[in-house]
Amino acid sequence: MKVSKKEDFAILLMTVLAENYSIKYIPLSFVSRKTGLSPLFLKHIALELKNKGLIESREGTLGGYRLNQTPDSISAAQIINAVSEGSIVKISCTKKTCVVGRDNCICFVFWGNFNRKMYSYLDNVKLSEIAGL
Repeated sequence: MKVSKKEDFAILLMTVLAENYSIKYIPLSFVSRKTGLSPLFLKHIALELKNKGLIESREGTLGGYRLNQTPDSISAAQIINAVSEGSIVKISCTKKTCVVGRDNCICFVFWGNFNRKMYSYLDNVKLSEIAGL
């Protein structure tokens, strides 16, 4: 299991927005300074989070990004789903690199169950908890 940079940085971005949760918009330059992350990479992540309805944006001098919901109503699973390509564990059977083959592979069932349980757990971890609010 490997958490991608995009998933990790999405959690960081959302945590900064949660820590500064209010009606004002937070510029990505502020998030970049606070986290040390590239503003360009943050912009790509923010766009994906925005497209999934987790954050909203406004342009201009008072622009930036803010949460679309309260921090206690957004789960870690929602954040990861917004920027990931599906499963937490990438199963080789789905990429046709498994030598056993999906139909005969007990690992496919095992990792599928693991992914469902992990998402169930992450669905109960709220952004407010991650941010320590």
